[in-house]
Amino acid sequence: MYIVFLVLLIVYMLLFPIRYILKAKKSKNIARTEEMRLKGYRNGTIEFWVGVAVVLIMVLIGSISLADIGFGRLSFNHNFWFTVITLSLSGIMLVYNLYLLISTLASKKVREKNKAELTEDKVADVIPRTKKEKRLYLLFIFSSAVSEEVVCRGFTVFLLQTVFPSIPIFLIILIPSMLFGIGHIWQGLEGVIECGLVGALFMCLFLVTGSLLLPIILHFICDLPTTFLLSEEPISA
Repeated sequence: MYIVFLVLLIVYMLLFPIRYILKAKKSKNIARTEEMRLKGYRNGTIEFWVGVAVVLIMVLIGSISLADIGFGRLSFNHNFWFTVITLSLSGIMLVYNLYLLISTLASKKVREKNKAELTEDKVADVIPRTKKEKRLYLLFIFSSAVSEEVVCRGFTVFLLQTVFPSIPIFLIILIPSMLFGIGHIWQGLEGVIECGLVGALFMCLFLVTGSLLLPIILHFICDLPTTFLLSEEPISA
């Protein structure tokens, strides 16, 4: 049963970006309006929670405990240096993203610079511009953090360790991180590599703490600066 769950999970993680790319091609030359972005955030939020719901159904069918997929207490049971390095890198990422958040909130010049640099960027169309968009986008990135950590970290690790009991830890980190990176292929090769590396850090943080709590928090904070990357604009038609 667990191997079936693992196959379904991998298929889901590969089909998700393909579906996104196909949708993006259909609207390639269409100017994005506020309503289009709001619709995208709503649909994305729903899809993320559907993913969580599907995992919870599999957990129920497979008689798996929530603690098995990361909903438990923090427990630092791994190698000392692995734990220290992981927590140190996570701390650096936390500080860096808080710096980005504060700089974008505090400086209009920074937001104008961001706008200029994002003109030709592939992810520019998904970044919120109005107050209404920013509110819904916050829910969207929170849903993304919860869903992706549950699916790509918590449940995936449980299935890999259950189906392949002797699997080395580097493969537990590598396989889901590669899938996580590929899941962001719409951001281009640079986005795939960056998300794969970030996903590897989230995975290490999950492994050293035994809980999804810190990975979810760090994931949300890493996405948070994009909410305020641009100054608010008037509502578009």
